[in-house]
Amino acid sequence: MRVMVVLLALGLAWTAPAFAASFDGRWLAEIPPQDAPCDGTSVMRLVVSGDTVIGTVQTPWGSNSFNGTIDAKGSGSFSFGRDGGTLAFRGDHFDANWSNARCGVRHALGDREPSDTQKLQMAADRRQRQAQFAALVAAAEAGDKDVDYTALRAAYPYTASWDPYGNRTNSLMTQARAAQRGGDCASAQEKLDDVIKRDFTIDSAHALRADCLGPQKGAVENAIADGLIRSLMNSGDGASENTAYVIVTMREEMDVLANRHIQTKTRQTNMRGSDGRYYDQVDGIALKDGAKSHTLYFDVTAFVAGRLSHNAEITTIAATVH
Repeated sequence: MRVMVVLLALGLAWTAPAFAASFDGRWLAEIPPQDAPCDGTSVMRLVVSGDTVIGTVQTPWGSNSFNGTIDAKGSGSFSFGRDGGTLAFRGDHFDANWSNARCGVRHALGDREPSDTQKLQMAADRRQRQAQFAALVAAAEAGDKDVDYTALRAAYPYTASWDPYGNRTNSLMTQARAAQRGGDCASAQEKLDDVIKRDFTIDSAHALRADCLGPQKGAVENAIADGLIRSLMNSGDGASENTAYVIVTMREEMDVLANRHIQTKTRQTNMRGSDGRYYDQVDGIALKDGAKSHTLYFDVTAFVAGRLSHNAEITTIAATVH
């Protein structure tokens, strides 16, 4: 809605000419974290009207507006004042590439923002997935040996606590490990309780909790840790997009690389595959394989689905309030 307000304030008519009519409407993209100081998730929202593009990038450190133009084929450019970039719209997807002094090279892959009807459907689906997640977590904590951990992991991005990049759990895990190594399991357990409440899919949190509880009391936590890591490692082999590891958090990507003993050299994030899904591509060296080079693919479509689901919930709630 903020984009629409800016659009109207600049006097841009919402009824667009036929010039680029197929691209008219609202669009949304997530910008993954980079190295510090740009290690936060950002969101790009834009509106296309005819050959005119206007929008914002909302970051953890502020908001920036931009404007630009596109041609009839969906190619164009935009600028944040002195900083500029390129746009490419294809069907219901778009790519944006630009650079700035703070973060350097930036890249966003986005999609059409869902319609109000689609958002209502997505909000209803989100509630169902949240209920499924809660039921699977309860079963796992009760010691159920038949828990479907793949379904549990797949449902996690639809929860309110979803922490895809570990912004709320990484420091807590570091503190928990330090406490456990220092023999202070009481403090470690306190941190781990908070971690698991935020992200039940972190297998190492359950394993660490099991270590503190001991063999008997920790059996359930060990079973949960084993179920989660098996589900992750059996989700693919990473050799191609078709057999990519399916991940729902960046921590899972790090877990696969650690389990495969691969040291990262380069990473390409949120690439769109030929099937329309999203992938990370990691090129690295296998430390236990004679330093052999490997390329691994990770299916990160859940990151896009989770973001769109969260946005649908927010706008649906806002609509009921107003």
